[in-house]
Amino acid sequence: MPKALAFLFLALLLSGCADKSATEVSDDTIQVLRSYSGDADFLVLFLNRRTFLYNGDLPADRVSLTVSRLKSVGCREPRRLRERAEEQEGTWSFGRKRVIYYSEWKCG
Repeated sequence: MPKALAFLFLALLLSGCADKSATEVSDDTIQVLRSYSGDADFLVLFLNRRTFLYNGDLPADRVSLTVSRLKSVGCREPRRLRERAEEQEGTWSFGRKRVIYYSEWKCG
């Protein structure tokens, strides 16, 4: 019995190290979706929100956050293929327009 419990405990610990799915690394600022068409592996939707940690309007911040999220789903060397911006209705606080950045990424 103790061996079985130890084995179960070890399995639970190792499951925390497993790669996550694309939906598990998404939140209300960034959505990571598998792309099954074209030459891209992932489609990323990024809101231009501004927080204490990043600014969604800055390309370097979008790339940095997206690369870290893609690496957590098992993408070894993510590289952005293309990106486009689309304005949305409404504004953020202080009158900033809402923008969604769509980007396609390939894993190396």
